Amino acid sequence: MKGFNQINIQALRLYVAVLDQGNFSEVARREAMSPSTVSRVISQLEQALQTQLLYRNTRAVSPTESGKLLADHARQVLAQLELAALDLQEQDSEPGGLIRINAPVVFGQRHLAPWLHELNARYPRLNIELMQTDDFIDPLQDSVDLLIRIGVMTDSTLQARTLGYQNFRLAASPAYLAREGTPKTPEDLASHSCLVFKGFAGSQRWYFRQPEQEWRSLSLRGSLTSNNAETLTQAGIDGMGLVVFPAWLIGDALRDGRLVRVLEDYQVSTSPEPQTISALYPNSRRPSIKVRAVIDFLVEKYGSPAYWE
Repeated sequence: MKGFNQINIQALRLYVAVLDQGNFSEVARREAMSPSTVSRVISQLEQALQTQLLYRNTRAVSPTESGKLLADHARQVLAQLELAALDLQEQDSEPGGLIRINAPVVFGQRHLAPWLHELNARYPRLNIELMQTDDFIDPLQDSVDLLIRIGVMTDSTLQARTLGYQNFRLAASPAYLAREGTPKTPEDLASHSCLVFKGFAGSQRWYFRQPEQEWRSLSLRGSLTSNNAETLTQAGIDGMGLVVFPAWLIGDALRDGRLVRVLEDYQVSTSPEPQTISALYPNSRRPSIKVRAVIDFLVEKYGSPAYWE
């Protein structure tokens, strides 16, 4: 349609406003224009596109099918232009002010705290308030700008950006394996001491599968259960039994040999559903510049795959 070349942004903006208000008069009042001027702009738009966009009567207007189609595309165009304008305004802006971040306790200690000095050096005008808790947080009620959450993502009113994936490892100390032997299959775990995390939902289940096969869970027993992951990790290092924890938690112990991976031919997890490490923020069309700056910083530092893998 050659008529599209004759359309300007102001005409699209007025057209969408007319649909939102349902008449010319209210749009004219808000835009400090006469109703006849607004009507003429819409008529010129119809002439350019060679189609009727509105049904008109003395009290209100409503869109035709073509009008509805144009409105959908016009809203997308106007939204993209608005974002472009914000980007241009912010490209030379430095993130600043208070940002409230909430993160799980252990993950925050391992993979947020070590980077805070560099984040501060990069954005010195940013004031960081980091709260670490494993409890449920409502970001709107608790005035949190950014949530770091780990696990199976559920439907939410929050926007999410994936920082990494929670991949689990089955591991034990060299001393334990030398004393008790190394399991060859998941079924062999029945004769081993399995150190299991026990939270408010009960004892964690361990799931195993070989590539492209179904997950299956096992009943486990061991000399220790705990609601503290670091306690169980230390018990595993001390030779009390086998543990299943994510790479971000026990990666250091695996790299320096305090723990050794077991059943490497199997995938292991605590859920048959994929688990992610995500940055969440309140649902809005666009996060603030300070929230985007922190998320981009963490994505850069964690890498892909994440450095703890």
